[in-house]
Amino acid sequence: MNTDDAKKPFSLREWLFRFNLDRRVFIYGLVFGLPVMLAVFLYTYVSPYIGPPQCRFLTVTGFYCPGCGCTRAVRAFLHGHFIKSFLYNPVVMYCMVLYVLYEGSHLLEILHVPHIKGMKFRYGYIYTGIGILLANWIIKDILMFILNH
Repeated sequence: MNTDDAKKPFSLREWLFRFNLDRRVFIYGLVFGLPVMLAVFLYTYVSPYIGPPQCRFLTVTGFYCPGCGCTRAVRAFLHGHFIKSFLYNPVVMYCMVLYVLYEGSHLLEILHVPHIKGMKFRYGYIYTGIGILLANWIIKDILMFILNH
């Protein structure tokens, strides 16, 4: 029997890396993003019963952490309070909008909707998110310091 005729076992890694970067990010977004969004949606209903009552970073240092407000922002976003969500932590709104645009554009491209191309992955999206997160963190801590002293 020729080795070329033998069927290779399925390799998820080879299958995923067969696609270009944009298609892989789309697939990862579906595989990981949808379960995370479901978990976050369910978390909003069980969160009063689990977790520490206050951020540990805030308790120890007296300053907000970069992620302070994310849970409240997600909860506000899921309840349709988009302005409140943005004010709690703007990176949540940025990530949600970017996720919907990226995944939606690729889904429409796969469904062959005319004149629709999937968004191209850019590292700038990640750097922008980190910049928003850090700016929010610094502004909140400066305002807290000014207002408390």
